[in-house]
Amino acid sequence: MSNTKLETIQFHNQQLIVLNHQSKPYIAMKPVCENIGLDWHAQLNRINRHHVLSQGVAMIATPTKGGLQKYACLPISMINGWLFGIETSRVKPEIRATLEQYQLECFDVLYNHFMPKVARDFPNTISPEQQQQIQQAVNERVYRTGERHQAIYTKLHQQFKIPRYQDLPASKFDEAIKWLGGVSVRSGLSDEDLYILARLYCITHRMHHFIRLISPALDSIASKYAENFHSMSFHYEREINNARLIIERETVHIQPKNIIDDWNRVLPTIRLKISK
Repeated sequence: MSNTKLETIQFHNQQLIVLNHQSKPYIAMKPVCENIGLDWHAQLNRINRHHVLSQGVAMIATPTKGGLQKYACLPISMINGWLFGIETSRVKPEIRATLEQYQLECFDVLYNHFMPKVARDFPNTISPEQQQQIQQAVNERVYRTGERHQAIYTKLHQQFKIPRYQDLPASKFDEAIKWLGGVSVRSGLSDEDLYILARLYCITHRMHHFIRLISPALDSIASKYAENFHSMSFHYEREINNARLIIERETVHIQPKNIIDDWNRVLPTIRLKISK
């Protein structure tokens, strides 16, 4: 018993009970289950049935104000396996969000607490795919608000206390996306497909411009095509602009890499940065 030391770690206004037993950190499982809203006895049975988890269970006795208290504990190294073995789709809807929060963040909290040097040198940061989504969310915020890219990144770094967006903890990814304003659902088209559509819009835009210029001349000579050109001149504009809005939304993540990039041929027209 003298080798057992109890401490608590704050986690979302709740406490995780950690028992340092025989120089190894264990987590008391009953309080974790109660914090999430899981049935403790059902989870204890699940742990005892699991071939690997059951071998890690330790009943640790610790003195408390109410007397000697025994905790069923798992080593910290097994907590992630236990958490992710719980299918969120099979729990009560009212506890699903809390369970997912634990799955996303609990292990990071313990990892950073007990291995700060390792956590500092090898942080559990966002993946390359998540980095791309952060970039897209920043681009969309630029489009919505008119803020500069660098200003948004600076605010992001300050908000999450990170030197670069690539250093964002994986557990903070959803929060960061929400803070940036979210990411629009993409159509699934490749950038090559989007370029073809953007180029087609620019061609249509140019054709419509010249139709409007020629329409009065056809009226003046009473051409039999005058009515058709008049209709195209005034009635197609709304549909063409609606197409532009869709293409603009779907290409908001695209930034030309250099001055001769093909995207530089179409994005100014799509994003209305040159006159019609």
